[in-house]
Amino acid sequence: MVTDLQTKVEKYEIKAAQCEESARQATDSPQRALYEVLARYYGELATDFRQVIEKRKAA
Repeated sequence: MVTDLQTKVEKYEIKAAQCEESARQATDSPQRALYEVLARYYGELATDFRQVIEKRKAA
């Protein structure tokens, strides 16, 4: 179970990094803003999954 959650953490971290890179490469402001929002969203998902993993390890 923890392995599955760790896989999700890695997936969302990769997506966040890709969105951050896309935001840096975006040529217009609305597109940049979209990728910045997506990067934050995926980063928060990864953080949430990390917290779940820690709670399960502590239990």
